[in-house]
Amino acid sequence: MKRCSIVIHSVSGNCYIIGSCLKEALEKRNVDVRFYRVEDPDLHIWANREETANDYYEEIIELPVVTPEKLLKSDMIILGCPTRFGNVSAEMKTFLDSTVDMCEDRALEDKFFACFTSCKYSLCEGSRALDSMLFWAQSNGMIHIPFGIHKSMANCHQPSQGIAHLEGNESLVRPSAQFGEEIDLYADNLASYIQE
Repeated sequence: MKRCSIVIHSVSGNCYIIGSCLKEALEKRNVDVRFYRVEDPDLHIWANREETANDYYEEIIELPVVTPEKLLKSDMIILGCPTRFGNVSAEMKTFLDSTVDMCEDRALEDKFFACFTSCKYSLCEGSRALDSMLFWAQSNGMIHIPFGIHKSMANCHQPSQGIAHLEGNESLVRPSAQFGEEIDLYADNLASYIQE
């Protein structure tokens, strides 16, 4: 069975929710999914300050921390993190920077790639963070599987690069049932590349 690794950074829990839903959807499609987090030494501080960060704190820290070597065992890599000032979070950026040797060696070349984000202010802001993750994948020679454009889905305003969730200024808006339809649609497409 081919392996998919979902690698997240999550503070408010929204990227954890999206990653969990995507993992479940892919497993229903007979994909071997591994769920990881990037290192965040400040997550406990955020959990003490903000209720939304506290909601999923235990679940997030129970995830194993990803290493560059774990990516080598994957046929598909999916990245997800919060949008910060139109970019990936510092913690995700730190992890991506740790893979520079893999980029130079082309170790991830021809692996499939997808991405998602959760953003506060606009999907345009989230689209920029998706572009940053996509640039990393392209630099590694990976094959991007976009979310695409889906006119058949009512009220689907997703960026074509991946999935973006609009969580609001206080991160209080959780992914909804409608968002689940988008995840299912994306999971169908992603799984079709690595199902056996």
